[in-house]
Amino acid sequence: MSNLFDLVVENSGLSPVFARKALKRACERAGVEPNALSPAALRTALPEIERTLETYLNTDTRSVMARLQALSRSG
Repeated sequence: MSNLFDLVVENSGLSPVFARKALKRACERAGVEPNALSPAALRTALPEIERTLETYLNTDTRSVMARLQALSRSG
């Protein structure tokens, strides 16, 4: 997996093992290859990632999404 994908996993608010699988599926649903995740590809995948996180996080996803949006601007 790419370093950016690893950062997305780390910042997702989910356990790393679960996050890796769930976020990989979210990227694939968005037509994005998680192994080659770029900031632009992350921007494309963010809506699917947000839907995934809303399903699993018991807390407000706004802070998590803000961190992920910052990562999508890192490139």
